[in-house]
Amino acid sequence: MKMQTEFHGEVLLVTLTGKVDLSSCVRLLNQAFDIAAEKRAHKVLFNALAATGTLSTLERYELGSKVAAHVTRLGANPKIAFVGVSPTVNGFAVRVAQNRDVTVELFGTVSDGLAWLGKWPAPEKSGRVSP
Repeated sequence: MKMQTEFHGEVLLVTLTGKVDLSSCVRLLNQAFDIAAEKRAHKVLFNALAATGTLSTLERYELGSKVAAHVTRLGANPKIAFVGVSPTVNGFAVRVAQNRDVTVELFGTVSDGLAWLGKWPAPEKSGRVSP
């Protein structure tokens, strides 16, 4: 599996391609969140429409658990849109992450994911003084 990243305004766009496997998925998603944290990107869109293959139910559970734990450790609390279709993406890993207080939703198109991310306001800058 391969990953490409680019910024679209305030959104980190992550494109995933190739055949999915658990270790690559965990490694690449965590890498993308590391980039987002480093660049202070609070909105991330994963486009997995070109990814192929499937994970077992247990692997999907592990993926959601491990990535959610990584996001929590980073402390950034990004808003995440995940774009993919069955059978590669079925929403189970997304639900596992949601159950661990990660703000993530599944979409069938990039435009729907970007529209959802656009509804979230930019986080307040730390260090600002209130009037």
